[in-house]
Amino acid sequence: MFENLFSLTGKVALVNGASKEMGSAVAYALAEYGADVAVTARSADQLDAVAAKIRSIGRKALTVPMDLTRFSEFPGLMKRVVNELGGLDIMVNVHGGGEGDFKNFGPFIRTTEEKWDFMMDVNLKSQAFLCLAAADVMKTRGGGRIINVSSTSVNGPAVFESIYGAAKAGLEHLSHTLSFEWARYGIRVNVVCPGLINTVNGTSLAFATPEAEARFRAAMPLGRIGEGSDIAAAVLYFASPASEWVTGTRVVVDGGVGDTHNLFETHQGVGSSKNKT
Repeated sequence: MFENLFSLTGKVALVNGASKEMGSAVAYALAEYGADVAVTARSADQLDAVAAKIRSIGRKALTVPMDLTRFSEFPGLMKRVVNELGGLDIMVNVHGGGEGDFKNFGPFIRTTEEKWDFMMDVNLKSQAFLCLAAADVMKTRGGGRIINVSSTSVNGPAVFESIYGAAKAGLEHLSHTLSFEWARYGIRVNVVCPGLINTVNGTSLAFATPEAEARFRAAMPLGRIGEGSDIAAAVLYFASPASEWVTGTRVVVDGGVGDTHNLFETHQGVGSSKNKT
């Protein structure tokens, strides 16, 4: 009964935002368990490296360098995946965040319409229209799995991450709604919520010194910061037959922290006079 519980043999997966730490770990994990994998992101070189690793274990890989805010190109992306890999059974939206210099993060009182629109496009609208394009394919094939990667920023006040947290909260609500709407088509929609993960962007935002990193580690009940493989394991569960009777839910992968905003408040001095504006 449990022999092939996590097998993805014969399945085709699409991982959006696959060039960096989390996305590449997700793509490789799905390939390890038998899926052929298409990967997207803006960086062609990084995608080629991910694809080469997937091919090294005997799975097919397709790279599609693209800007994931070009929403009109999403139906064409799905068509290419189907034509070149033979189908589409699993889609994972890993992409999101801000930009490398974090100019779109900060106190909400400094928010501009440009920042708002950018963060909503990258963290909600892109995922929404990818889900729509994927569902158009999946419903004709008897179903599929969609996994959206959110953030524990939605667990409480997202200090300095107001737009990001609002967008991710919207993504979670949308995912829950789609799980109801699309169950009739055999499409399962679930969410993975990472806490602090060891990525260049994530750790740069959270701490910039060894002392700050040590404080974060000390505050983690499980004693370490998360890795991309931790998120990949949760995605694998939702992508596999192991979760066949699971839809419309979220799995939090945060090392036991709980409300991430409390962790940030503790270590960034939120509430002090110097952080009021």
